[in-house]
Amino acid sequence: MLGKKNLKKKRIAVLTGGGDCPGLNMVIKTVSQYAMNKYGWEVVGVKNALNGLLNEIKFDGPDADLIEFSPAFSFAEYVRQGGTFLGSFRKIKTKRFKDVNTDEQLVEVMLPLFKKHIKELNIDGLIATGGDGTMFMLNFLCEKVKIPFVGIPKTIDNDTPGTEISVGFSSAVDACVNALDSIFWTAKGHRRAIVTQVMGRNTGHLAMHAGVASCADIILVPEIPYTLNGILKKVKAIKNIEKRDYFMIVVAEGCGLEKGQPLPKNATYTVADYIAKALDKEHIEARSDNLGYLQRGGLPNGYDRMLASELAVLAVDLMADGQSAVMAGMKDGKPAKIPLKNVCKKETRKLDLNSAIVKTALKMGIYIGDIKVKK
Repeated sequence: MLGKKNLKKKRIAVLTGGGDCPGLNMVIKTVSQYAMNKYGWEVVGVKNALNGLLNEIKFDGPDADLIEFSPAFSFAEYVRQGGTFLGSFRKIKTKRFKDVNTDEQLVEVMLPLFKKHIKELNIDGLIATGGDGTMFMLNFLCEKVKIPFVGIPKTIDNDTPGTEISVGFSSAVDACVNALDSIFWTAKGHRRAIVTQVMGRNTGHLAMHAGVASCADIILVPEIPYTLNGILKKVKAIKNIEKRDYFMIVVAEGCGLEKGQPLPKNATYTVADYIAKALDKEHIEARSDNLGYLQRGGLPNGYDRMLASELAVLAVDLMADGQSAVMAGMKDGKPAKIPLKNVCKKETRKLDLNSAIVKTALKMGIYIGDIKVKK
């Protein structure tokens, strides 16, 4: 329950940092409309993430770096689009910072330009989507210029610390399941094992959820070591028991080689290629596939639209209450205030090996590596 609101009129900025994902446009819409209608604030949308506050700002024309939102602004088409109409970047696109090596050095170099543009735009607060890295940088900068910052987690990897789920994850799971359902028919038609690689960086949330939902035979994730012998044993069991000669295997991009060995730095092959080649050597015809960016694109599903709206409302209320250095996340299935000290620069949120989804995979008979979990 929030305390007494600070109803002083504000002018806030909203931006979408990090990689794109479905649901960001709903965040922008809800933050803007709720802030304007509930609190009477002015809201400006900053294009191209943090880059929009570091490079020289174009105020007018079709290439303007800002959007001055008003109650008359229509979001009707935007919320039915994928990605973000404000634009999003992972990296800082300026030559000024090319020799900077760490995030700590980067934010120090950014500070003069950030401070200059915040003052020019008369910004009183910033709400932004991002992961732990984006929130670390923006929170540091906002603290230095003495304006409040509230973050909203978004990533298809679902690895942001402090929150149970991030905007974009549910839609990415849907995209993977739809792709895997299509791949299934090719696997069956050609009597092959198809090894499909999905995103997730160093975590297995996306692979595990999409794999279970698509009834994969094998799911490999970074958190659980596996062996090629374990994969072969599962494939042979399916052939013997089900008399089936086609197989669906889902691997997370960061799961590496067997027994927890990392993929070589200069490898010219993917994890999916590695598994497919190992199967071929055992006379099990296999092909590898990489879903790539189709996992990030597409329309946000119903859950992500609702999640984006709930977190955006909380973010505005937190700012109205005078809160800063916080994230609007999910805890125990409900929107909750998460201190950024529990988010920024922490280790990414790994797949919980005792979670319901992992236990379900095991009980379904899916091979997920060499693992023992609590009952």
